[in-house]
Amino acid sequence: MRLATVAAMAAVVVALAGASSASSSTAPSATVENIATVVLTEVTNFEFNLYDCPAGQDMAVLEWEAEQPARPGNGAAAGLTPFGTSSGAHTQHLTLSAGSNFVAGERWEGSGTVVCGIVLIPVSGSGTTRSVNGV
Repeated sequence: MRLATVAAMAAVVVALAGASSASSSTAPSATVENIATVVLTEVTNFEFNLYDCPAGQDMAVLEWEAEQPARPGNGAAAGLTPFGTSSGAHTQHLTLSAGSNFVAGERWEGSGTVVCGIVLIPVSGSGTTRSVNGV
């Protein structure tokens, strides 16, 4: 049910993407941390911070893609991933498990979209991969 709600909201926001809106200093925003963890041969975790998402709003990562530039063909990707409703805390931490063929110890670059209610937040970042034991 929650997944259907987030998907429907994302579709509405995409339809309204051309409309302008006023922005404020408390508008929701998001970042991706610079360390990604290779947890399994085919799974890498990316850590997102979602800021100022009002309480009760659905939180999700709409889509995420990353690559390891030094290793052509090594990529990570995830589609719509819901994280439940916002507590209203200033900072909320979201851990996204993406399908990947990443290698630990390599640089990565990625971009995607985080959702707070009907607000789409573009996110991009880069960093280094590590293994679950920190190497």
